[in-house]
Amino acid sequence: MTSDGAVSASWLIYTSRSGYTAEVAEIVWRAGAEIAALVDNMPDGPMPSPLGRVVAPSELTDDLRSLPTAIAMTTPGHRFACVAEATELGIRSFPALVDPTCVVSRTATIGPGTVVNASVTIAANARFGRFVHVNRSASVGHDAEIEDYATLGPGSVLAGFITVDPGAYIGAGAIIAPRVHLGANSTVGAGAVVLRDVPERTVVAGNPARVLRDEDVGFEGVGVPSSIITE
Repeated sequence: MTSDGAVSASWLIYTSRSGYTAEVAEIVWRAGAEIAALVDNMPDGPMPSPLGRVVAPSELTDDLRSLPTAIAMTTPGHRFACVAEATELGIRSFPALVDPTCVVSRTATIGPGTVVNASVTIAANARFGRFVHVNRSASVGHDAEIEDYATLGPGSVLAGFITVDPGAYIGAGAIIAPRVHLGANSTVGAGAVVLRDVPERTVVAGNPARVLRDEDVGFEGVGVPSSIITE
């Protein structure tokens, strides 16, 4: 379903070859909708998919462009690039996609393009920006601020009053203590326990979390641009 509880009849998924594509498809299906097509934006062209019809960007019709579209990329920087590509192709509808198994506080705010996977819990007054991805079974505490293009890994736990800046990536099972601030394009390793603020473009891991690298570009070597960070 979308953030307002409505269910669209069919969706476009961009892209078809991501490892997360099947997860996004499952959210669409659990919401009672269908997949009209999956866009293959890779240079080798369309490939068969058990999830639905695959189309090349050049094959997008006006009907397909008008559909609600979900971006199936977990890496923040790659997700930003896919949004730019899709917009250039004339796709304009990016409603939030929230799995119907989630528990979402009525005072929470979920921005456009955000995808929330199964069994996520979102507490009171949490706010999500644009194109955030929240993977299955994550827990987000009250008054959390999750900015554009951030990613929350499966089973991650964020306590109250957390701030997650644009492009930050939180690995599977990580725990973020109350009032911690994660900087833009920072990366928290899987299973880490973060008790202190993490500067931008810094990689931390361990219990308690320690800095592994600073001046990092972003998760998987690609981050969101400074224009997003400073908006």
